[in-house]
Amino acid sequence: MRSVKRLLSYSLLGSICLANLNMAYAIPVAPAERPTVVVSYGGSKYSISSALVNYSTSAALLESQPWWGNTSLSHSLAGIVGMDAGGLLDGYTAAGVLFGYAVNSGYVSMDYYVNGAASNCPVGCPALSGNYYYAIIHQLITLDSVAESLQSTSAGVNSINNNINLMINGAHSRPLDRLVMPGQKTFWVAGDWGRDDHGNREGSTGMAEVGVGHNLGFAQFNVSLGQTWARQNLVNDGEVKADGQYLMLESIMPLTGVQGLYATVGAFGHWGEADIRRGYINLSQLDSSKASPDTQTWGLRARLDWQNALTVQQTGVSPYVDLSYSNSHLDSYTEKGGGIPAQFNGRTDTNTEARLGVNTETPLPFAPGYNFVTNLEAAHRFENHSAGVNGQVDGLFSFNLPGEDVTNDWLKAGVGVEGAVGPGKLSLMLNGTTQSEMPNFWVATSYQLAF
Repeated sequence: MRSVKRLLSYSLLGSICLANLNMAYAIPVAPAERPTVVVSYGGSKYSISSALVNYSTSAALLESQPWWGNTSLSHSLAGIVGMDAGGLLDGYTAAGVLFGYAVNSGYVSMDYYVNGAASNCPVGCPALSGNYYYAIIHQLITLDSVAESLQSTSAGVNSINNNINLMINGAHSRPLDRLVMPGQKTFWVAGDWGRDDHGNREGSTGMAEVGVGHNLGFAQFNVSLGQTWARQNLVNDGEVKADGQYLMLESIMPLTGVQGLYATVGAFGHWGEADIRRGYINLSQLDSSKASPDTQTWGLRARLDWQNALTVQQTGVSPYVDLSYSNSHLDSYTEKGGGIPAQFNGRTDTNTEARLGVNTETPLPFAPGYNFVTNLEAAHRFENHSAGVNGQVDGLFSFNLPGEDVTNDWLKAGVGVEGAVGPGKLSLMLNGTTQSEMPNFWVATSYQLAF
């Protein structure tokens, strides 16, 4: 060890001469071939290379290293890295690269690997102008460096909620449209497609369903089967695709005492899968890890509609109030592939919403049998945050990140046309919302038969 410290205190010429004495025992390594070493310490992952520099001309570089000013970190990393990052000079195998952490009396205070262990030299070793291979951070993986990528996966749960929102407040946003005369049965097909680009979101969502119903007089019972899908882009070229199937049971009941007043109650279950590709920066390059956890959702809905409570000229005005609740769960999963895979714990998100709105229906004078229909509603979500994200990264560190803030209040509006086509009724509507957790716009269409 003393010989190494003497080497560090000599001039550059003396150092090179001493290194040359050992050439019989070491194969010189060209500077371009200096290795990069990846080690873990203290819950972080360090990718460390080296550069042949001196403090006098590269002070900013050396002082930017995470161990500068932290002798405990520099000493620990020097022992862990050992000789794997090469020697302090090309072809010199007696001591490893230097972990500089301070300047003291005209010398660089540093730690280095020698004789099988880390050694500290606080003063009197490398002169400020001495050229040696100093350890240089190539990449430092900490919670802060990957937090945005980890937190973006909450979009997986959000995509499920968007699917449910479109199911309840898209295809089933006007339940009285499914109402038929007592004793009749009904069959329908419906589909919605839209964009989900509010805020930082960028994606699409859609659904398709078939349904049947039977009006028994005291109530009409409906059953719907459907498929949902959602796509959402994540940070660093990540993506989530959430698909699923649902079953919805619904009952529409006339309330005695008030003409045109109906209560609708329903329950649904949704089962699917979320294909998640989480993107991140790894060694200055885009990288990703993937997983496909299962999803399960259930929900309840209650609603009051007052059909044609008011008529203004030929326009029927039908106010309503709606309350819904859903519980969405994403199973725990472990990512595969990529350089920084993570394990995520399962998480559950709840969504409780109240809506107050009005539907209108106006006959089109130039198209007999067709109506111009509109919808306007105000909505409120009671939760303030989506579900948090927690787990661990490849055994390095655990994380427990808060969920995203959600929009509590927004407006929804829709315009469309519906009328008789062949033996059934065709409906087409264009819908949009202000800033919210719902899609920013979507097209809804359906075709219904009564028999």
